[in-house]
Amino acid sequence: MNLKNLEAFYWVVTLNGFNKAAHKLQMTQPAISQKITSLEEDLGFTILDRSSRTIKPTSKGMTLFKYAEKFIRLETDLVLELSDNQNLTGTIRLGVSETIVYTWLTEYIEQVQKKFPYISVEIVVSLTPSLQEGVQNGDLDMAFLLGPTIQFECVEHALGEFELCFLAAPTFPGSIGQISFKNLMSNTILTYPRLTYPYKELKAQMKEKNIDEPLSITSYSLEVLLRLAEQGVGIALVPKLTAIQEILDGRLEVLNTPVQLKPLNFTAIYTQGSNTALKEKLSELAIFISRNEMNKLNQRQ
Repeated sequence: MNLKNLEAFYWVVTLNGFNKAAHKLQMTQPAISQKITSLEEDLGFTILDRSSRTIKPTSKGMTLFKYAEKFIRLETDLVLELSDNQNLTGTIRLGVSETIVYTWLTEYIEQVQKKFPYISVEIVVSLTPSLQEGVQNGDLDMAFLLGPTIQFECVEHALGEFELCFLAAPTFPGSIGQISFKNLMSNTILTYPRLTYPYKELKAQMKEKNIDEPLSITSYSLEVLLRLAEQGVGIALVPKLTAIQEILDGRLEVLNTPVQLKPLNFTAIYTQGSNTALKEKLSELAIFISRNEMNKLNQRQ
C-alpha cells in the first residue's frame, strides 16, 4: 500500500470530508478521491460507505483506519528519532487562547525561533470552541486552549493551570479585610461571558447560597475586563497571573473573599498526520516554557 494514499484515507475519515482532507494535505479534491480509489483497488474491497450522506468507513474500512493511525504514529516516531530541529521546515498555524497571550506566549515564540529557525508560525487568537473547531477541521495545526474538553480524536498535553481571583482598583471600599460573598455580589462583576466556566461556576455557587445574581459586564477580552476594573467600574474575575503587572504596579488589588473557584486548566492539542513530528516537538517546548514562565510569574506575586 502507498502510505500517502493511506494518509489521505485517514484524513477523509478524521475530517469527515474530501474537501477538508484536500485542504489539510494541500491537495485538490480530485487528487484525494483518486488516492482513495487507488487504495481500494490495491486492497480489493471498498473502504468508504458512499451510500451515506456523511463520510463513513465500511467495517473493513474501520479496521484499516485503526491501522492507518498506527502507521502515521510510527512514521512520526521515526522522524522524531532522526530529525534535527535546525533542519525542520514548514509553517505551523497555531491557535492560542488570550490567557496564554498574556502570560508566556512571547517567551514561547522566541524559543521557537531559536530552536526551529526555519519554521514559520501563524498565530490565531480566539476562543476555545473556535480553536477546537479549527484543529478538528484542519484550519489550525495545533492550539493552546482551555481543556480538557476535546470531543474528537487528537493528541493532548497538559500545559498548566491558572488560579482565578477577584480584582479591584485600590479605591474599592471593600479592599481591606475579607469581603463576604453577599457583599462581593452586590457589586458589578466583570468577567467572561455567561456560557464560560468562570461565570457558570460563580452562578452555581450563588444559587447554592441563595444569593441574587449581580449586575455584570462580560467580555472575552482580558484587556477590556482589566481596564474596566482599573477605572473602578466593577470587580474583575479573571486568572490572577494575567494581571501580575497591574497588581505589582498597584493598579489592581486581589480581594480577600471566601469564594473558592476551580482553576482554569490549559492544554496543547493537535491531530496526527502531516507535520506530526514537528507538532510533537513544539508541544514539548510549550510544556517546558509554560512551566518555567508560570513559576516565574508565581514568584513575582
